[in-house]
Amino acid sequence: MSYIPFLSRGVIVLYGPDTRDFLQGIITNDINKLDSQKAIYSLLLSPQGKYLYDFFLIEYGKYIFLECENIHLQQIIEKLDLLKTYLRVKIKDISALYKVGVLFDTKLAECSSKSQVIFQDPRHKLLGMRIIHKDEIKEPVGDFIQYEKVRIKNLVPDGAKDMVQNSSFPLQYLIDKANGISFNKGCYVGQEVVNRMSRQEIFRRKLYLVEGDNTLPDIGTKVTNENNEEIGELRSSVDNIGLALLNTQKSHANLYVDGIKCVKTLKS
Repeated sequence: MSYIPFLSRGVIVLYGPDTRDFLQGIITNDINKLDSQKAIYSLLLSPQGKYLYDFFLIEYGKYIFLECENIHLQQIIEKLDLLKTYLRVKIKDISALYKVGVLFDTKLAECSSKSQVIFQDPRHKLLGMRIIHKDEIKEPVGDFIQYEKVRIKNLVPDGAKDMVQNSSFPLQYLIDKANGISFNKGCYVGQEVVNRMSRQEIFRRKLYLVEGDNTLPDIGTKVTNENNEEIGELRSSVDNIGLALLNTQKSHANLYVDGIKCVKTLKS
């Protein structure tokens, strides 16, 4: 077992009698899943159904922890404060008290104590046990590159890295496959667009796994096909594998990313 610190992550705490009802009305997932599991993965969307933020929600006694990217933390707090109006919900940044990481290559059970919360990453079982903790972790530091390879090979996008605020549609990024959307809950912000897209047989653009014959370039690099048509762009990558958002209506034969040939694409 190894521990990988996520220094770019922070923690918000929500509490108060209206907390669950408040979250249920704004997030893409079903807060009631916390009755049977420790954590859920969810998004907050614009009214147009586009990605704003993604995060984990973790039940911790009478509190709900929201684990998210630090770069979005204050934006999320401001958004939640705006949306809660007169509801009895308190929202605080507790990142100064807690660190975030993942226990990788482990089958450790979900548990909580006064100093830590451990939960299975709900997006994919191979992504390990995430941990929010106060005390230092004594396990050896793991390989973040290896973790990213597992994430990419299993077509799990990193929201803040792979998606674009006010632009990306979650179903094109397979967020439903990553257990981030409930189609059976009540209304939430952006739900009409998500439901309409879920009825489409084919998306115009969709996330794929690509494998190059050399190290792939930076995120945002354009992807072209054998006809030299621009058909999409690379998102996150490690070594020679990456995620790419590609036009589903154009040929995927002989793809190139900045001159690097993609020797195969695995359909998402």
